Amino acid sequence: MSLHDRTNRRGFLGTLGRAAAAGVAASAGLGGRPAFARLGANERVRLALIGCGGMGNRHLGSLIPRTDAEIVATCDVFLPRAEDAKQAVGGACEAYQDYRRVLDRDDIDAVFIATPDHWHPLITIQACQAWKDVYVEKPVSTTIVEGRAMVDAARRYGRVVQVGTQQRSQTLFQDAVALVHSGKLGQVTSAGSWISVNGQMGIETPQDPPPGLDWELWLGPAPWVPYSPQRQYAFRAFHDYANGELTNWGVHLMDTVLWGIRESYPLEIQAIGGSYRAVPGNDDFESLEASFRFRTANVTWQQRHNDALGGKGYGIRFNGTDGRLYMDRSSFIVEPPSLAVPETKEQGDPWIDVGTHHTNFIECIHTRERPHADIEFGHRATSMVLLAGISLDCGRSLSWDGEAERFLNDEQANRYLNRPYRAPWHL
Repeated sequence: MSLHDRTNRRGFLGTLGRAAAAGVAASAGLGGRPAFARLGANERVRLALIGCGGMGNRHLGSLIPRTDAEIVATCDVFLPRAEDAKQAVGGACEAYQDYRRVLDRDDIDAVFIATPDHWHPLITIQACQAWKDVYVEKPVSTTIVEGRAMVDAARRYGRVVQVGTQQRSQTLFQDAVALVHSGKLGQVTSAGSWISVNGQMGIETPQDPPPGLDWELWLGPAPWVPYSPQRQYAFRAFHDYANGELTNWGVHLMDTVLWGIRESYPLEIQAIGGSYRAVPGNDDFESLEASFRFRTANVTWQQRHNDALGGKGYGIRFNGTDGRLYMDRSSFIVEPPSLAVPETKEQGDPWIDVGTHHTNFIECIHTRERPHADIEFGHRATSMVLLAGISLDCGRSLSWDGEAERFLNDEQANRYLNRPYRAPWHL
């Protein structure tokens, strides 16, 4: 029975794991190597792309020209997208609608997951269980329990799991964080990030799904609702699948903040928000702000109209006792001028530069080292913004035990750490 016909993989994959641990060679299925076999230094990594929309296409454009990897499968619940991606790749690439058929293939070494956010955890975990390395887009999850389960799966099955926070692989961000760590700014006691408000989606218009879209599979573990183009193309506006710019840009920006202050989790969280212009159709507040208390610094997240710091309409800041740094993907600026640090600019295209991140991922598939944006980093950055969302839901300040990943003496808030999956899907 193929994985396409199963939703509960645990028995099958447990058997496979025990066989591998005992040194029993697994079948190569389609004539390739077993997915858990170590690659030779010069072997091309065989990849599958799951999710062929906007970000999926960006990955595709960067991966196709590579000589150290090849795309052998594309997959999307909207099959025309998978077929278009297959045509772009050419050769023997195969297109699928159901990701489980991709995971069934023993000749695939790694998968790229660029689906809507609510699918990231299950596909990542099942890919690890199928002995595939994983590149998963941010946010890694929609709940903190899911994110920790992803980290656990990566460690249990010895998988390389790279998160799509490509700033970790960009020289500009590496240089900025190195400067913060150097002490040039003095002791950093405050940091944060900012971006514009959540956009206005408009009224939802339920209708029949377009030909070629498996709406049931698109929803997956999320609650069943009728199809609407707004849910398909503006899924970030709905909390069943995402949490607006808080979990979109928030993970990118707050990941760099955590990197810079060298901490993993806050002690206290307080968030407030509102839609003061009556945004129709959105689950998200249009404007919001969050404050986090860490052991060594205060951290903020801001979504405001016409906001700018250091002349930048979005970005990251670090405030130290001797100076401050503002940065976006174009450059970083250090003030005051007496620190004598000139503006440092990004040399490439800051928006679509995923190539260096891909290189790091593919190198780690060979070396089995942890990548720049290891799943633990991605989980911690995702947790940051999810904590702000829980504070918004609870309407009050929350105290957080980052080691246990539980709120202190607050069972109401702890109920938000996970969410039920629609049958038959489960972690």
